[in-house]
This record gives sequence, C-alpha cells and structure tokens, in this order.
Amino acid sequence: MRKGNCRDQSLGLSFGISRTFSNFGKNRGTFTTSGLGIALTSLLIALLWGSLASAQSTAPFTDFSSYVHWMQKNHKAPFDRDGAVMPPGAAAALREAAAKKHTLEAMNAAAITNKYHNVRVNQDRNPWPKAELGSAIDPSTGTNWVVMANDFRENYDHEFYHVSTNNGQAWTDDSMVGGNDPFSGFIPLTFQSDPGVSFDSAGNSYLSDITGNLIFDANNLYENLDTEIDAVQGFSHGTYTSLLPTPIDDQPCNGVFTGTFNCPGTLDKPFIATDSNPNSPNQDTSYVYYTYFCNASPCTDGTATIPAFGSAILVSQSPGPGQPFSAPALVSGTLTNTQFSDLVIDASGTPHIFFDDFTDSPTINMWESTLEAGKWVVSKKPVASFVYHGLLDLNWAFRDSGAEAPGCGIHGYEAYCAFSANQVAGGKLEGSPSVYLASISVKTGASNVVRVNSDAFNDLKEHFFAWATATPTGAVYVGWYDSRNDPFNAKVQYFVAKSTDGGKTFPVQVPVSDVAFNPCTGFPGCGFFGDYTQLVSGPDGVVHAAWSDTRDGASMQIWSETITW
Repeated sequence: MRKGNCRDQSLGLSFGISRTFSNFGKNRGTFTTSGLGIALTSLLIALLWGSLASAQSTAPFTDFSSYVHWMQKNHKAPFDRDGAVMPPGAAAALREAAAKKHTLEAMNAAAITNKYHNVRVNQDRNPWPKAELGSAIDPSTGTNWVVMANDFRENYDHEFYHVSTNNGQAWTDDSMVGGNDPFSGFIPLTFQSDPGVSFDSAGNSYLSDITGNLIFDANNLYENLDTEIDAVQGFSHGTYTSLLPTPIDDQPCNGVFTGTFNCPGTLDKPFIATDSNPNSPNQDTSYVYYTYFCNASPCTDGTATIPAFGSAILVSQSPGPGQPFSAPALVSGTLTNTQFSDLVIDASGTPHIFFDDFTDSPTINMWESTLEAGKWVVSKKPVASFVYHGLLDLNWAFRDSGAEAPGCGIHGYEAYCAFSANQVAGGKLEGSPSVYLASISVKTGASNVVRVNSDAFNDLKEHFFAWATATPTGAVYVGWYDSRNDPFNAKVQYFVAKSTDGGKTFPVQVPVSDVAFNPCTGFPGCGFFGDYTQLVSGPDGVVHAAWSDTRDGASMQIWSETITW
C-alpha cells in the first residue's frame, strides 16, 4: 500500500468528523465549533486514533478506522473510500478563488489554439468541485448523453446528473435521490459517491452509487459508517429519474467504543451495466457490481461468503425495468483480496467482469469472471499482470489508486480494458505510470497488453484514470489525463487515442480539452480528483468524453467534447 493512500483515508475520515461535530453543535447542543472546542476535539480524536492503532494487531477491530489502518499496514487491497465532506475553511478559500475566475477565463480563452470547443456540463454557478464521472449514451437515440458526478456544491459529497439531448451541446442539472439508512430508523444517509450510469434498449436510464454515513459523536463515543448500494431508474431517455432509490445492499458499521461495535462488512465502488442488445436473450438485464470488504470472520452477503479480512467482488442483477434485484452473488471466486471491477456484455448477451487482485502485491493481477449457466466462473489465469507505484508528481497530493483499476469496453467478443501501470508482465520499469490496454478474447481467454500513450518511455510524465470504449465498427478509443505537454509536469490535458487495428496500435492521440489545467487547484489541499473518468461511445460511432477540469484556476467543473474522428 502506498503511503499516499493512508494519508487520503485518514483525511476522508477527518472530513466526516468535522462535519458531524458541526451538525451536533448546531442541532443538538452537544458540541460547539469554537476554537477551544475544535482543539479539544482534535485532541480527543488523536487519543482515540492512537488507542485504536495500538490495539489493531488483534481482531476483531474496535472500529472501522482501525480496520482500514490494518488493511493499509498489511498491504491488502487499497480501500479507497472517498472523503465525503470538504475540509474546514474550504468554503472561504473557494469563494476567494472564484473572485479571480472571470479574469482567468478570459486569459485561458485567449490561449485556445486547437480545434476543440469544449462545453461545460454542470450548470450551477458556484466553485464547489465536481470529480469522478460516470457516463452513458442512450442506444435508442444515439444523441442523449447522461453524465453523473461526485459534487460538493452542498459542502458534502452528493450525486448530481446532467442530461444532454443534442450530443453534448447543452446540458441540464439534476440531483440524484439519496438513500435511507435501515440501521438508524431510515433517516437519510449523509453522503453519496461513486457514480455509475447505463441505458437499456428502450432508453430507460439507470444510475447507481454508494451512499453512507460519516458520523462521529464525541460525547457518546459513537461512530456510524453504514454503507448502502443504491440504483435509481430513469425515464424518457434519461431526462428524469424516479423519486425512490432501490437498495441493492446494506451493511451496518456502527456502535460505541465502550460497548458493541457492529461492522461485519463495508461496501465500495459500485457500477451499473445494462444489456441494451435487442437480440440478446438477456435484453434489458441490469447488473450492479461492487466490492465487499469483510471485517469479521467470516462474512455472508446474499449467496456469497467472504473470509475474514478479505475482499470480494459481488453482483446483483435485475431482469428489466421496474423488476427487483437478486441477492448478491460472488463474482471473484476463491480470490480474497480483490477490488475495482468493470463489466462488459458480449454480442451474445453474456456478461464478463474484469477486476484487480492484490494478493501478490506489489504485482496486481487483473482477472476475468464470466456468468456461465447462472454461476460466475473466474478465468484460469490473469488477463494482465502489472505493477503500479503511483503518480510521481510532487505538485499533486490527491489519491490516485483508481488509476490501477480496469476501465473497459467491448466489441463483439473482444474486450478492451485500460489501466495505468509502471511495469507490465515483468517488462521495463517506468518512474511514472503509462496507460496500457489489455485486449481480451472473451471466447478463448487469450489476452495481449500494449502501451497506449506515445510519448517517450520513462519521460516521467503522468498518465492516469484511463478508460476504453469501442464503436460498432470496431474502432477502439482510450481516454486519460496526461501531463506530457507541460514542462513543469503540473498541468494535464484530457487525451483521447484511437486504434483501428483492434487495440494493437494508437497512431492518433490528441488532447481534446482545449486548455491545460492543474488538477490540484479545484479541491482545497489538493485532496481529491476522483478515481475514474468514463469514456463512452454511441451506436453511431461518435465518442463522448467528459472530464473534471480546473481551467478557471479557481474551481473544478465538468467539461465535455463530442469526438467524430
């Protein structure tokens, strides 16, 4: 586990603690946010954290924080739960930065030299950051495009989705419904994260996320970190969604340090995929898949059993719009240190899930699991093996573990999964990560891995958060953030590359963001830039890119480009 991940996890927990203390002070009279109160709070948290750390060599753990610390210390899967609340003082800093926005926008506009004219996706007029993007194209129209993001405009992480009905020329701005906690009287959960989007063949959209609590009550030594996976159905080609979420999975993680603390399992990183092929026997089936971290011995969830302190990929499916989802099923087989997954559906309607396993750390093995006769069967060997050491750039401090995750597309029976790595299959080692593409025949299991970015090998430039998509004609596109054009290695552009030979070579690769930007400037303390950015294509072969962008020098907003080459 990289040191940076440990830093980001503790930062995320501190965000939650800060917000909860503030809420208690305002609403319940149990705590105030005066300078003395904050100092005493910090001391209490430090004492509790230290006592938990000193006891973490034995199990069961006293709370979720000590479990995360144990996972990191023992080089297990890189649990990467988002910091769901902005740090104290962030609002003032963002307002101050926003005051410079119009001047910087004019300067950047004058610097545009390429042919692209990016369109801003989110329509709110505030500087709060938006990071980590789910995206999908309506196959029934080819022009309706939905983008969903982690959005901090309410000071805490909430999902907003944006709909374009004209190929990205204009956008709406809508809030996704939140989840309710069954373990605390069905009161609203405090944050949402990890957006996912899909469409069925009739143009119904589906949105997924993880929702949960980050609550710490210092007076009663109570902590609540419950997690829930939700899905919401959309209608009218994605233009609006249901008022009621569908809970896919709920896991308690709450209690008092001096008594009972119940935290058998924790959920993370859900996505959703829907079979939109009208010729498929599984037409309009939706799959929600995610990681389950087991904090007890052992864990049972639906039909899956996960060993103590292991992690597994689970999936739940629904046969069509308005239909119930199944009990969670195990995808990752006997592998018990897994995280990060992406699902593609082949031409016959068979789903395949690709995921990472960290058992042999620092080597990461990417595996394929296929639904065969109602059971998920893991491939006999990994489809890719690689090493990821993280971003080298000292200008940045955001978490980057999502760069090692597979971002996949498929054409027919050939799947394509993009990821970042410093070294692949024992090959030459780079000081900073490049983007690679694994091409996998889902019929035979044969795979091949190639380097995508064409800048010089080991030039110490950064390439991260890659995603692959394939068009109906078989062209393969990969999108990612790239710092190659900045001599100081601080600014990035969103690049897209195209292959016409089945992912073997990528002779065309260009920045589609019309300005370069520093990913650190949009989130106070450079604490977060998301974990992924999805690239998607429609039935007409048009590719759609949306990315987080700090071009105004003051905030992190969503920008987009429709790609026709």
